[in-house]
Amino acid sequence: MKKIILVSVLAGTSAQAQLVTSNSAALEGLKDARKQLEVRTENQILEKLEAARLEDERNRRQKFESLNFSVVNDGTQNQNTSTAVQQPATVTY
Repeated sequence: MKKIILVSVLAGTSAQAQLVTSNSAALEGLKDARKQLEVRTENQILEKLEAARLEDERNRRQKFESLNFSVVNDGTQNQNTSTAVQQPATVTY
């Protein structure tokens, strides 16, 4: 009788060990799938963000180019404008 119970216990333990191994492999597969999904989601977010940035930059450039600047440099501009020193006003008491 003791031998039958021992064999029964060993068979049950072996089945549980296989079940645990299968569960851990399944869990590992689920973890990998989740990580891959997170990476894909992050990449999609980054792509949309970069597309929005490019569109904003295009809009800024178009607004800037639509401004009509008329800058004429006739060569008569004073070259020492940055070195001019203003004299303080004199106060009489």
